[in-house]
Amino acid sequence: MRLNRVAVRLSVAFCLGLAAIPPVAAAQEATGATSHWNLPELMRELARVKSASAQFTERKTMHMLNAPLATSGMLVYVAPDRMEKVTLTPMHERFVLERNRVTITGGPNNLTQTFLLTNYPEIGGLVEGIRATLAGDLPTLKRFYAVGLGGDWVHWQLLLQPKAAELAHFVKWIRIRGSGDRIDEVESEGSSGDLTEMSVDEDVSNAR
Repeated sequence: MRLNRVAVRLSVAFCLGLAAIPPVAAAQEATGATSHWNLPELMRELARVKSASAQFTERKTMHMLNAPLATSGMLVYVAPDRMEKVTLTPMHERFVLERNRVTITGGPNNLTQTFLLTNYPEIGGLVEGIRATLAGDLPTLKRFYAVGLGGDWVHWQLLLQPKAAELAHFVKWIRIRGSGDRIDEVESEGSSGDLTEMSVDEDVSNAR
């Protein structure tokens, strides 16, 4: 598998999808929450989750396609460094990131391929930025992205913009919308202008 193909699939289909895994944290009283709602507070909420799973539906608008591409499947996160995205329709694909190792299974021949992030630092920066978001690791997140937070506890929006040109080569921005300690939507724009929109349906029974 060529490097450019791996990079594109990771940055769009894998990493951006994994950003949508909703955290399930201890409930916080709504009263008074909006008065101090800020980026460190959001990161503290995200850091509370130890594992989570969700169903997703995704819509990709790409210049090379005449119509948007719709996919659906499952997302899984286990703190601090295991992330998984399983696409069930229209074709089965499985992406697993565990520590420094990435495993991709799927395609017409259902092939499995594995590589280490240390061998591809330009991809590693993107992965670490997404992993830092899920872990609530603000210092690491700010190493790779300019981070902006808008809204309040009830309806907030997190905007991530890559700092390094190497990351901007894969994605222009990532926008995450949520309410309280839940993530509801993730949108992103690739360097070529392709758009990805994902909605998330949290699976509370599998979170802890």
